[in-house]
Amino acid sequence: SRWLKQGLKVLVASLDPRTVLEVMSPSHIQKLFQDGGRYDESSLDELESYLQEQLKKNTYDLDANLAILKLYLLYPEKTNIDMMEGILIKALMAFPATDFSLCMYQIPEKHHGSLREICQLAQQLEMAKFKTFWKDSESVECLAQAVGWKAAIRKFIAGVVSSTYRSIKADQLTDLLNLSRDDKEVEALLKERGWTYSEDDPDVIIVSTSGFENVAVEPKPPSHMSLDQYRALFGAATGA
Repeated sequence: SRWLKQGLKVLVASLDPRTVLEVMSPSHIQKLFQDGGRYDESSLDELESYLQEQLKKNTYDLDANLAILKLYLLYPEKTNIDMMEGILIKALMAFPATDFSLCMYQIPEKHHGSLREICQLAQQLEMAKFKTFWKDSESVECLAQAVGWKAAIRKFIAGVVSSTYRSIKADQLTDLLNLSRDDKEVEALLKERGWTYSEDDPDVIIVSTSGFENVAVEPKPPSHMSLDQYRALFGAATGA
C-alpha cells in the first residue's frame, strides 16, 4: 500500500550511516587483504569459501563480498553466477541498507538476466510489495542456501511497519510477515519490538513507535542512492 511505501521512505531517511555496525572480517580474510590479495585472482577460492560460510552461519561481510565482485570484473573468466546469487541474497537480507545497489553496481549488465529472480525480489521489497515478495520467493530455490533469510526479511518488514502504523490489525501484520496468528515467531517479534495487543480489541496490535504521519524526519543526503535510483537500477536488471 501507499502507506507502507511512505513508511519505507521514513525508515530509509532515518538511517544514519554512522550507526551501522562495521563487521570485522576474520583474521584470515584481513591477512589476505593486507597481503594484496584484494586484487589477486588466487584469492577467489578463499573469498568464495568465506561467502559460503556466511550463507551457512548467518553472518555477513559486505566488504569481502564486494571484493569477490571486483575480482570478477578484473578476471571475467572466473565469474561464478551462483556466487553472485549468494552475494545478492546476503545483501537482500541487509535491507533497508543500500548494500544491494552497491553489489549491483559491480555486476556487468550482461549478467543481470541470470540474476533476475533476486533482482525482482529486491524490487518488491523496495516497493513495499511484501505479499508479492513472499509469494514469488517460494519459487526462488537459491534462497534456501541462506540460513536465516526469512527472519532477516521479517525484521526489515517489521521496521517498515514501525515507521508506518500506530496500530495494525493482527491478521494484516501476519499477512505482511507471511506467518500465521499462532506462530511462535509472531509472539517473539511482538516481544522484541515492544508491541502489544490492544486491551480494547484483541485483534489489534499496538505498535510502540509513533506513526510516520506525525514523526518529523530530518532529511539526510542518501548514503549511496535514492529510491528512484533503485527503481532505475532494478528496472534495468529485470527488463521492466
